[in-house]
Amino acid sequence: MPPNPIDNDWYHELGDAWWDPEGIVGPLHEINPTRLDYFCGVLGDLRGKRVLELGSGGGLMAEAYARGGARVSGIDRSLPSLRVADNHATAGGLSIDYAGSVAERLPFPDAAFDAVVTADVLEHVDDVPRVIGEVARVLKPDGCFVYDTINRTWKSRLLLVWLPERVFRMAPLHTHEFGRFIKPAELHALLARYGLTNCETRGLPLRRHPIAAGISYARTRRLGGFVLSDDTSMSYVGYAMKAAAAMAA
Repeated sequence: MPPNPIDNDWYHELGDAWWDPEGIVGPLHEINPTRLDYFCGVLGDLRGKRVLELGSGGGLMAEAYARGGARVSGIDRSLPSLRVADNHATAGGLSIDYAGSVAERLPFPDAAFDAVVTADVLEHVDDVPRVIGEVARVLKPDGCFVYDTINRTWKSRLLLVWLPERVFRMAPLHTHEFGRFIKPAELHALLARYGLTNCETRGLPLRRHPIAAGISYARTRRLGGFVLSDDTSMSYVGYAMKAAAAMAA
């Protein structure tokens, strides 16, 4: 059965708003420091590592990996967003290899990357198993997959669909679809199917109570930040390793 339709096209129109912390993607600027701390903590010394980012958008996270010394490639289906990302990286003296692609069909050879990273993407793709299979294919043996996605719970439906899209108008309708959210156990099973062993999963909830965060956003365009915790009832991060002799199923 195909997943519920989702509107991925509005990202094409963001332009330089990708880099505006007070604009429509302001929540990304609030959540990124916490998840970048986690991602980079998992990956360790980035110098010389080949890192692939799935769903680079305007380049907010890809630039952090490049500044750490990684050789970064980034893919996204939104070519206008990648032009923004490429222009911003070039203006900042960074070299990042961006390519237009969907995550289900990565334009890279087998075992090409030391790490694959993705944030806010798995809940937007049409075929999650195929994406995980592609991740496993392009990872080197002992390579690392670091992820961030959304749990399928009543809390995420309320806080990430109904309130932001229908009440506070923080995002366009159908930015997220509840049926596309992924429970951690479901993702862990998919990872195992393709030879990736999940090593850790942590929660990424709001720092403030959700009601307080919503009121704050309505008044100031700021949610108040996010924290790493054991509460996976909304968003969660984690990482998996590819075994030295792993084979995709």
